[in-house]
Amino acid sequence: MAREAGQADCVRERQYGVWRTADVAAPDRFAYFREAVCEAFMDLSPEHDRSGSFDAVVESVPLADGAVNRVRGTPHHVRRTPAQIRRTTEQCFFLNIQLKSECVIEQKGRAVRLVPGQVALFGSDLPFRIYHPEGRDMSVASFWLPRRPIEESIPGREVPGIRRVSDHPFLGPPIAAIARTLNRGARAVDPADASLMMESLIRLTAQACAGNRAEAIAPDTLHPALLAAILEHVESRLHDPGLSVAGVAARFGIGKRYVHKLFEKTGNSFSCHVLQCRLERAAADLAAVEHARTPIAEIAYRNGFSDLSYFNRSFKAHFQATPRELRRIRRR
Repeated sequence: MAREAGQADCVRERQYGVWRTADVAAPDRFAYFREAVCEAFMDLSPEHDRSGSFDAVVESVPLADGAVNRVRGTPHHVRRTPAQIRRTTEQCFFLNIQLKSECVIEQKGRAVRLVPGQVALFGSDLPFRIYHPEGRDMSVASFWLPRRPIEESIPGREVPGIRRVSDHPFLGPPIAAIARTLNRGARAVDPADASLMMESLIRLTAQACAGNRAEAIAPDTLHPALLAAILEHVESRLHDPGLSVAGVAARFGIGKRYVHKLFEKTGNSFSCHVLQCRLERAAADLAAVEHARTPIAEIAYRNGFSDLSYFNRSFKAHFQATPRELRRIRRR
C-alpha cells in the first residue's frame, strides 16, 4: 500500500471522548453516531437501515501516538470512499479486534471475516467496507496505528492488503493478547507502558503481515508480548488440572525451556504462578455470597486442584489460615 502524494502522516492531538446516542433524541441518533465515528476515527460513512431503532456508544482513548476506538451497539455498516481518501491528509492503519458478534471487512477485492477474538489489519488509504450482520449487538475495538512504523518494519515498505493477523501460527496469539490487554486497561495504563505495548503491537503486526520477507524481531521486543499471551492463556485454563508447561509450549509452538525463561522475568516459576492464581481464585470463591453453601472440596476442584490434601496445605501456607477459617473471616 504505497501512500499517494499529499498523503503524509498528519498527527493530531488526541483526547479522550465518549459519545452515547442515548443522550440525544431518537430521530437524531444515527446522525449523531456518524459525527462521533468521524471524530474518533476519520472521514468515514456509517450506514444503517433507518427503518429500525439505533443505539450505540463510541469511545476514543489516546494511546501513545495512536488510540483505541471502541464501538458497540446496534449492527451497522461502515465504508470509506475514494473521495474521502483524497481529502484526508491523516492516514493510518486500523487494527480491529472483534469483541462481540462478527463482521466482514472488504478491501481491494478481498473479504476477511472476523469472529470474537480475531484481529485484522487494514489501511485507511484504500477504500473499504465493514459489514456487521443484523441480529445481536456488535462490539469492536479498533486501534488507530500510525503508518510509518509499520511501513518501516517491512522491507521495501510493501505492505500487503487487508490481513487477518490473528491467523499467524506464532505471532497471532501475542497480537490478540496485547490488543485485549490494551483495550481493557487503556484508560489506566501508564504512558510508558502504553508506548512499549503499542510498539510491540505494531512490530508484531508488521512481522505477521510480512511473513518471511521481514527480518526477525529482536527477542526483547517479542518476550513481553509472548509472555502476555501465555499469562492470558494460563488464566483461562486455571480450572484444568492438566494445565502444564508442556501444554503451554505446544499451544504457542515454543520449547518448554523457553516458557520457563519467560516466567523468570516475572520473578516466579510457572508452577508457582499457577498455584498462586488458583489459590487466589479459590479464596475469592470462598468469600463470595453466592458460594456460601458450596462445599470447600467443590471449590478446590473447580479451581484446578485434584488433590484436596494438597489444596488445604497450600492454602494454609499461602494465607496463614485454613479455607474454612478464611471463609469465616472474610464474611464477618
